[in-house]
Amino acid sequence: MKIPISKRIKAVLGGASGMAGIYARDFRGKMIIVAFHRVNDEIPEDGLTCGSAKFEAFCRFFSEQFRIVPLSQQVAACQAGKDMGGTLSITFDDGYRDNHEVAAPILRRLGLPATFFVTTGFIGSGITAPWDSTLVPKPAWMSWDQVRSLKAQGFEIGAHTDTHIDLAASDPDTVRAELRTCRQRLEREVGGDVSLFAYPFGGVDNISPAALELVREAGFTCCVACHGCANPPVTDPFQLARIGIAEWYATPHQFGFELMREPLWRAATPVPGLASPR
Repeated sequence: MKIPISKRIKAVLGGASGMAGIYARDFRGKMIIVAFHRVNDEIPEDGLTCGSAKFEAFCRFFSEQFRIVPLSQQVAACQAGKDMGGTLSITFDDGYRDNHEVAAPILRRLGLPATFFVTTGFIGSGITAPWDSTLVPKPAWMSWDQVRSLKAQGFEIGAHTDTHIDLAASDPDTVRAELRTCRQRLEREVGGDVSLFAYPFGGVDNISPAALELVREAGFTCCVACHGCANPPVTDPFQLARIGIAEWYATPHQFGFELMREPLWRAATPVPGLASPR
């Protein structure tokens, strides 16, 4: 895939910034969570698909520029008011089979932790998500054995609802049922407590204050979005933003350059109406 000139220029500037030590100074003031969906060489790269070579290149860049930690460690630090600047956690959404077959072996080889947010109703099914309807071949979902294998390998498993609903567009009873079904099924199938939650679609308009409060009441310890911002070193774990890594970020150094210019998503300006952390 040909990289646009603007992204190549940013990559050059990013590489120069790294050599000059600017990355290190800037990144220590940010807590980063990145999000992937598919790591797949059979589907052209798009907003949700990243090739395996590109994924590995980004993982190596993350390792060089950040302290890579599990998402649960960032969440616990936020709860304790601990500065997590300079850290980065790697996450995945939905439950695609390539997460187990392609991404996990790369992560394991590089010794990197990651969190896999699972849409429980998709696992082991032949469902085609609406956003995948035009893809050839159709991407498959993990089996429950594969989800269990990820946990056995030391990766974290988080909740992503049962049917990938838009929380902001759903009534409270539906949201409660989705959260309860997803969590109970994960704990039954995989074992252990499931406390991490990422809301579907991930935009600021895809979760309402009322729905976010229901996530908290359901016993989850965080609620992560996916709308492309860095987090301050200490923030509300129910106000965590993630940066999606796919088609837009062509190279690691373009990502690094863009990240230096990225404004912080501040919990000081929370979703309107959300109660303060309890």
